[in-house]
Amino acid sequence: MTSAFTAEAEKLTEVCRDIFGGEAGWITADGYPHSLALCVIDSIYSTGSNYQSVINVVNEYREYRRAHDGDANQDGTKELLATFQEAGDSAAWAEIVNNRKPAHTKANAPLKAEVIRQAAEMLQNELGYLTLKDLHRACAQDENLKALKDAWLDLPSQRSGVTHNYLLILAGFQSVKPDRMVTRFIEEHIDLGGRRLTPSQAAELIKRVAELYPTQAQRLDHVIWRHVSGREVFREEEVVFSEEEFAK
Repeated sequence: MTSAFTAEAEKLTEVCRDIFGGEAGWITADGYPHSLALCVIDSIYSTGSNYQSVINVVNEYREYRRAHDGDANQDGTKELLATFQEAGDSAAWAEIVNNRKPAHTKANAPLKAEVIRQAAEMLQNELGYLTLKDLHRACAQDENLKALKDAWLDLPSQRSGVTHNYLLILAGFQSVKPDRMVTRFIEEHIDLGGRRLTPSQAAELIKRVAELYPTQAQRLDHVIWRHVSGREVFREEEVVFSEEEFAK
């Protein structure tokens, strides 16, 4: 962090502490280290949903796979698409996971289940990503995963990029790459004198704030992202924080 951003980092740290409190109460993105299928399911169902409802969908899918001698924690796109074939169509698949929420609120909106099916087909047939290993190999060739982003944003109701960003978090990409909403949060809460942050500057500022907090940069980036994208930030348990916690 350059000296030019020292004051800004300190200010942003104060702002984040006021809004988010201590990290003990934050919802974390534990992810699915071996299941591309669960990453897709969780990311698509995550928007506009209560956190518990997403957990319920994941658990219903896991139970279905166990009942069919499968392991959801190891599923890739091939296994995910097979469950749609077994169900018959996306509406029937939505019944399996007990969630028929639409992708948006307008008339004739596709089910989120249908978006998941299209996402799995895109990953497998267009990009050749059957597993998380395939995704990480692709990242080694292009750290920005541009082909994935372009194709993902073309899915129904995914243009904002919120679910794309969350997919990468769930898939275990730990580097801090603040999206436009996180960058906007930074610019709204500190005085940059009219300057616009570059992606690298935003990432460096997040890392510096994490050091001051202290917390992990990826965790801070994630909790800011949850906040600005309208998602729940705190776990359901009530956590009480003492003033001494931030005096250390």
